[in-house]
Amino acid sequence: MRNPEHSDYVFSECLLHLVRESRSDNSDDHFAALYRELRRRVLARLPRPEVGRSGDGKELVSGVNLDVSDAVMGRFQELLILDRQGYEERLDYFEINFDDAVAALRSTAKRKARRDQDRSAPMTYDDETSELNAEIEEAAATQNPISESKLDDPGYRSRLDAAIDTLPEPQRLVMELLLKGYPIESQEPGVHSVASILGCTEKTVRNRRDKAIEVLRKALNEEET
Repeated sequence: MRNPEHSDYVFSECLLHLVRESRSDNSDDHFAALYRELRRRVLARLPRPEVGRSGDGKELVSGVNLDVSDAVMGRFQELLILDRQGYEERLDYFEINFDDAVAALRSTAKRKARRDQDRSAPMTYDDETSELNAEIEEAAATQNPISESKLDDPGYRSRLDAAIDTLPEPQRLVMELLLKGYPIESQEPGVHSVASILGCTEKTVRNRRDKAIEVLRKALNEEET
């Protein structure tokens, strides 16, 4: 029930409590069902990336709103994952005042998104296919800091892990999942992908990956010079 005025409505604080308690019965299905509704409620409290349409009818998207949504969901998902593995006290405040806790994450993410927007240029995508432009995709692949040939070096892997730990949470989660061998996207039944695990689009995963790669390459190159 999604109407807060209805007598059967389960408040978000209670819903989160049920999500956290689902770890005791070790039921992934139970967790997933509850989490879907909880995720919907978090998204409902975030700014929509779509801010209108241009004169020629194309949808206008706010980069700041998109980054804020990604950052908040990434942080919230990380806390849930940590709590699923063991008690995570930072979720306690969400059980006391869910709306205020999400608002605090949103405020922090918005400040960071605006700072990042001022000092970085966005990746470019093809208007018709929404895919990353071919030349950028190729450059990212050829200079990928997590290529298998580099990971064989224990010293390099140690430096890479340290650099990944400094990434913003949405980017760090993408890189960690890629290192574990998850595909960015998959249409095969039963095959988990980065996009499905994080609950975002393939385009968003690729965008996070490419931003992370740019930061990692710079950090690792500076260590080697």
